[in-house]
This record gives sequence, C-alpha cells and structure tokens, in this order.
Amino acid sequence: MWKIKIIYSDKSKITITGKHRDIPLELALHYHNLYVVGRCCESTYQQYPKKDYDMMSLAQKLEELSKQERGI
Repeated sequence: MWKIKIIYSDKSKITITGKHRDIPLELALHYHNLYVVGRCCESTYQQYPKKDYDMMSLAQKLEELSKQERGI
C-alpha cells in the first residue's frame, strides 16, 4: 500500500491511496501531471509499512521509478 500527499500553497490537501505494493511509474506520472505540475505545492510519497520505508518527495519517487524502468 502507498499514499501520495499533496499540500497546496493555500493549505488545501489531497491524499491519494493505492493498494499496489509500490506505485507503477505510469500511475505516478499521471497523478504528478494531474495534481502537481504547474501548481505551487508540496508532494510526498510514502510506501507502507512506514517502519520499512522512508517518506520521499513524489519527484524523487518518479526519478527512482524512471531509473528502474531504464535498468540503471
């Protein structure tokens, strides 16, 4: 399970939860383009269980997933 939390400059929030073990690259890009690009906000990604995974920015997760896809 994973969650994406987005906080906008006006303090409004969005939380997106998925049941996959880890978020697929295509889905991460979709949410990033839909809710983050061109807006003044902070976005974080957290995979569960929290004790096993550190929170990171959604941009860092996208970079990690892109590297995995390219086999780097």
